[in-house]
Amino acid sequence: MNLALKIFRTKNRVMGLIRPKSTINQAKELFLTPRKFPIKDWEQEQELKGTRFKLNNGLSVISWGQSERKVLLVHGWESRATQMSGFVDHLLSQGFQIYALDGPAHGQSEGKQANPYVFAEAVSNVYESLGPFEAVIAHSMGGSAVSVALSQMDSSVVSGLNKVVLISSPSSIRNVLERFSGFIGLSASNTTKFVRLIEEVVGQPTEALDTASNVSKLLCEGLVIHDKSDLEVPYEDALAIVDSWKSTRLVSTEGFGHRAIIRQPSVWKEVADFLV
Repeated sequence: MNLALKIFRTKNRVMGLIRPKSTINQAKELFLTPRKFPIKDWEQEQELKGTRFKLNNGLSVISWGQSERKVLLVHGWESRATQMSGFVDHLLSQGFQIYALDGPAHGQSEGKQANPYVFAEAVSNVYESLGPFEAVIAHSMGGSAVSVALSQMDSSVVSGLNKVVLISSPSSIRNVLERFSGFIGLSASNTTKFVRLIEEVVGQPTEALDTASNVSKLLCEGLVIHDKSDLEVPYEDALAIVDSWKSTRLVSTEGFGHRAIIRQPSVWKEVADFLV
């Protein structure tokens, strides 16, 4: 842990005692406001190969290829569509057209703040505007959003969906909030208040956003991929998701971590083979 983080955590612990409401509000703003990072050269290369456009609701989407068989890519928190583009070449070779969205307040989409539920609403909007999709591939919180969206959409809308891939996805949003709260140094009592505040802002109880419970409602075939050394979302989350999802298979990796896992050729191939 670096010195800046230690100071930040200590400040939150102290201010959490003196001014708990203000400290919790600051934690809320921090959690709901995604950071944006410079685009990588390999992302820019894939960007130039695709077609970028915006939907009426301000969501930015990029597509590659042309086909009646469509796949949707959904990135995770503080990521963007092009970070999922490693899957594109494999999927194009199998005859798919690929769509990838920038979530609200991410990439080139509009907005300054986001949360798992508005991500799910974005997935639903893209699905209804550009679908139907034969498969969906999602990373991290994008997996939570996909599970919420698919579990809430009418079965007739998702009837053509055959396969869903969840990579490094959390099983419980409450656990995500509690891990975040602990990471920034909030006390147990302030963590409880922080979770309640996020629920108020989102307008949904955390249980309604849990991947493990929502995938249990899906009828399509699933593939869960998770790294055993993931420090952001514990490997146990993958086990919980698989335990709830009848028609799914778990692929475990080692040494890729949480974010680099979607940049691995072996993972791209595993997903592409699953979609055949």
